[in-house]
Amino acid sequence: MISLNKIFYGLFILMLIVGVYTYQLMWFKSADELITLLLAVLCVLDILGNRNHRQYKGLFVIIGIMTFYMLYSLFFVHYNTSKAIMYDFFIQLKPFIAFYAAYSMRVRFNDSQKLFLKRLCIALSIIMLTIILSGYGTVFFFHVAYFGIISTLLFLIYYYCSYQNLTRRDKIIMMLMLAVGFFSTRSKFYGFFVVAMYIFFWYKPGILARVKLKRWLTIVIVFCVMLYVAWGKIDYYFLSSGFLSDSDEMDYSFARAALYVQAPFVLLDHFVFGSGLASYATYSSGDVGYSQLYQQYGLDNVYGLLEGDCPFVSDTFFPELVQFGVVGIILFIYFWVWVYRKIKPQTLAPSAIQLYKIGLLIILFIVIESVAGSVFLQGSGIMVMMLLGFIVRDVTSINEQELQVIRYQNE
Repeated sequence: MISLNKIFYGLFILMLIVGVYTYQLMWFKSADELITLLLAVLCVLDILGNRNHRQYKGLFVIIGIMTFYMLYSLFFVHYNTSKAIMYDFFIQLKPFIAFYAAYSMRVRFNDSQKLFLKRLCIALSIIMLTIILSGYGTVFFFHVAYFGIISTLLFLIYYYCSYQNLTRRDKIIMMLMLAVGFFSTRSKFYGFFVVAMYIFFWYKPGILARVKLKRWLTIVIVFCVMLYVAWGKIDYYFLSSGFLSDSDEMDYSFARAALYVQAPFVLLDHFVFGSGLASYATYSSGDVGYSQLYQQYGLDNVYGLLEGDCPFVSDTFFPELVQFGVVGIILFIYFWVWVYRKIKPQTLAPSAIQLYKIGLLIILFIVIESVAGSVFLQGSGIMVMMLLGFIVRDVTSINEQELQVIRYQNE
């Protein structure tokens, strides 16, 4: 049997440092793609060397679905160049390769590896805080939004490496690490922080089934606080832009809002299988090749979406789902429903509950960031998808062990 633990562990750290933390400083901007490709190679080695192909059924299905969309985009709709379509094909696969590499490969981080990761996260958090306070935050990390993204990622990695023996000291360190994200001054981070505190300290599986008035009031308060801190973005994307109003009132001045505004119309015109890869709201649709859809829907004159100047073409994730039509959207939702069912514990074991909380926080992070960002397809998205793969695998293992114990007791 081929042992891939050390290689996977090395790639995990490499992705954290090169694919996320120092990504903006590097001249080579495809570090996350290269590391994901190496993860794919590891999967192939695992399948061939360890004959572990049965564990990769989900990845095979997703590759099959994406291959269909690639052929559909190349030969039926073809709104962009073949190069852009192929590039988008791999970009869309990246988070799923990361997820199934962690879920299917049976790699395990031992205690010493987890301890090193915890210390590394502390060191990276302190270094980031020092850089921010010295006034060079945007020089090193490019944009203040990354303060919140990186802080959340370090928090989640530390949480995963500590969940089996979570001490009071760990909780304090994690809160301080996450608090560095406040320097991002972004409402989406504030919203995540509020809900994260509730999930981290108070939420337990099944709490809503036996909730009392006092807990309902707490939940309502948490929701209202999250809504309050995120209201600026909600108003910008869905109210002021005219997204929920008549088309004549829509604001086409800014790229993100414009992409949201036109997304329903693109979906209605390409309802079943969508407009195809590299056609809408992705990096490939503007910077690798320029999608013909932008001219058809009056987006080629929007600042940030101009041909040859598309700095904001991939600054949001949800609108790009129109590329896959209603079929692709249903499949995407099905994947997340499957993930949620997998992370939901069937036991009250503390480790299973902590894993469930981490999984919820990862899903919450992806959802919030996808409103006004494409983190899901970037290095940080790949990192959290690897963590999510670990969590699904670990919770599944705990649930299976619990079922075995119950069967043994009933015999």
